Amino acid sequence: MAKLAEVRPDVAVLDLEDGIPRSELAAARARVAAATARGGPVPLAVRTHPASSEEFAADLEACGPALAALVIPKVSAPEEVAAAGEALVARGLRGTRLVPMIESAAGLMRAHDILTAHASVSGVALGAEDLAADLGLPPALPASPAALLEGRRAALATARAALVVAASAAGVAIRVDSPHLSLLDVPGTKAEAHAGRGAGFTGKFALHPAQVPAIAETFRPSPEEVEWARAVLAKAGRGVQRAGDRMVDEAVVRQARVVLSDEGS
Repeated sequence: MAKLAEVRPDVAVLDLEDGIPRSELAAARARVAAATARGGPVPLAVRTHPASSEEFAADLEACGPALAALVIPKVSAPEEVAAAGEALVARGLRGTRLVPMIESAAGLMRAHDILTAHASVSGVALGAEDLAADLGLPPALPASPAALLEGRRAALATARAALVVAASAAGVAIRVDSPHLSLLDVPGTKAEAHAGRGAGFTGKFALHPAQVPAIAETFRPSPEEVEWARAVLAKAGRGVQRAGDRMVDEAVVRQARVVLSDEGS
């Protein structure tokens, strides 16, 4: 919390799930309660235990009125999201966004139903490492053969594409990619962020303050993209046109509008 004013991520996610040993869970909930009661320099989200867990109710009880979003891990069925949404309403947190995490094959196969299970859902996040384990993929090690790593990347790229398609069909615009696990590898973080943005994600989890600027820069449209988008929109409404040596039709105009909307986000 002390670093948030300096680092200023778009959202800070306070963890109550895998990152907290059970012996420290009560103290972590107390910190979450204090933080979400007063708010912070950036919007605050909380990652709870799964909605089907016996710990979920206690996690939610710790969330105060300044909670911007509830991140629900390991979602595999729409009923989990519906129950979490109703629990938010019962607690008086009607303005809090729900962000399901898809981390299994079952969750991926039911992603559209999960993302339309409650009106509070406004984002989705991918848990790639849990998904890799669920799919039985080999670990990505420095000494792993290149072909093995490429096979793993291809499997996860397919999952990412499927999740983006489901989110788009469900009208969910916030799509958060998994974090880069090498904390201080800024070039690697940036490369993964570029790949995620190219696949249709709108953001990426950061595990270390050093990753935040690289992620923010990568998900912001480049000057070249902004210049292109403005040139395209100058041709809008005139039927099929040209911008430089490229054709401009309504589909291209829609892409240009996305670029300029992201520029101001």
